[in-house]
Amino acid sequence: MAFKHRYGLARFLILALMLALIIAPQAIAQDTIAGRELFEREWEFVDRAPAFTELDSTHLEPQRGHRGRGRGMGRSPHPQHRDNGQELASTLPADGLGPLHNAISCAACHPGGGASGVNHNVTQITVDPRSPFLSQPTNRGGHRDPASSVIDFFPGLLSGNWLSFNTVVHDLSTRPGYEIIRQRLSVGVPSGLQPEWFSPQERTVDAIAKQPVVAGRYGTLDYYLSQRNSPPLHGMGLIERISVNRLTAISRSQSRSSGGTISGRVAGKYGWRGQVNTLSDFVAGACATEMGLNVSNIAQQANDPADPHYVSLAADISTRQVADLTSYVADLPAPAKQLLPAEDRKRVRRGERIFSSVGCAACHIADILPARGIFSDLLLHDMGSDLQDPFPAPANQLTSTNSTAPASAYQSQYGGETSSYRIGSSPNRSGAPNRRGPPPNRRRSAPSVVSSLIPAGTPQAIAMDYPEQPQFPRGDVSQAELNGQHRFSWDALQREWKTPPLWGVADSAPYLHDGRAETLTDAIQWHGGEADESKRNFLKLNEEQKELMLAFLESLKAPSD
Repeated sequence: MAFKHRYGLARFLILALMLALIIAPQAIAQDTIAGRELFEREWEFVDRAPAFTELDSTHLEPQRGHRGRGRGMGRSPHPQHRDNGQELASTLPADGLGPLHNAISCAACHPGGGASGVNHNVTQITVDPRSPFLSQPTNRGGHRDPASSVIDFFPGLLSGNWLSFNTVVHDLSTRPGYEIIRQRLSVGVPSGLQPEWFSPQERTVDAIAKQPVVAGRYGTLDYYLSQRNSPPLHGMGLIERISVNRLTAISRSQSRSSGGTISGRVAGKYGWRGQVNTLSDFVAGACATEMGLNVSNIAQQANDPADPHYVSLAADISTRQVADLTSYVADLPAPAKQLLPAEDRKRVRRGERIFSSVGCAACHIADILPARGIFSDLLLHDMGSDLQDPFPAPANQLTSTNSTAPASAYQSQYGGETSSYRIGSSPNRSGAPNRRGPPPNRRRSAPSVVSSLIPAGTPQAIAMDYPEQPQFPRGDVSQAELNGQHRFSWDALQREWKTPPLWGVADSAPYLHDGRAETLTDAIQWHGGEADESKRNFLKLNEEQKELMLAFLESLKAPSD
């Protein structure tokens, strides 16, 4: 009897534990009211960084990590806390907003959950992996420390000894000195940086359309500046519920029906490049990047490039608060069909048929259950050279919606794959730095692939002649090569974009990833690559047919607040 009692009690405890594990994750994120308050909250900065006397400066240990969002420049705790750094961090007050940030609230960039103008664009800097700088010897032979030259240029590219290939150029800082560093980026641009392109207060759609990517050179380091527009957040909860299997089926169907002309690639469901798998990662990354909030155990704010001694060890926003915020974003309603007069309904229906007949519906699919009226396939497509952008889309295919916490704040929302280069690599016998990753592509056919500097998992860059002046794209590559042997190269993946949902498109101007298109017609005309035939079909329409198609698109309204 005693054995049966113990066996029954054990079964009860196991069942209770299993039930708790099932319920607990769902119970974390239920307070959408608190989430809305966090969404609209205007954060403030309080300089509460510990002084040198509070930390032992003799134990400075850079923490290695990808890109510039880790605490590579941070200080390790006082000796009495070295065995438990979390103990000290938990006693330090948070610093709130920033120091680096692009906005003071979520609602600033997403008013009512919608999109915003180019004044809230995110500027990013991308290092070209073919830069001669990356193959220069270290300072062992008396050469200048390469890390020092990067610090002189834009220290945000560094995290410890790691040079990031891509990072954010934040608009603002709560502490002094950053604006001078930000303006240094214009030094390497032959024509300088125009305020209509670079300044958030003066930025215009026309300036971005005229020069979507700015190329610069600092010494032998080639870099590019580009931008990202803030996307609308409506219907995110429904998008979260779309299965990867359904997206995979759509990709295969597209390839079969188009004879391979259109072939979407499955990536994450969030971000312009589809680089984020889950909504919670998207929200956490936005908190850390856009407002500089340390997210407890998930994502960290950027270092202060103007003050390498500044450190914030405490969390500014808890995982529970991020869960509440995610719950609110997931609860934002999806756009619904408008109630229109009978005559307008006829025009919209005719416009939708034209939309389908010219080929737009091949990628802008009306329904992906449970998201009805989404008009997207959420897949990556080659959109042609006119939409080529410096930092490539992720090379890996998504197989599930499970993901770990974002490797970095910027990476989780706006970048592609994490990639960085360790400064100080010793040259090998060929004179190139020691590499991490698969063997280089040794095919003799030109153009070859530069792979000696690229970490494992990072797309390989096609070798090209060194241009006399910085330029983007760096050189010409044939479409056959991009479709063939270099299908997943750095340069081919620069042309891939996730199909943006069109629900609410009537209220989300300006359009495209950087806001370069003022109107829907402008956006269509920028299409190329896999969408080139659809664009040409649209341009062949007579004026009445174009007006009907645009009437359909303009009927896709965002939900009212």
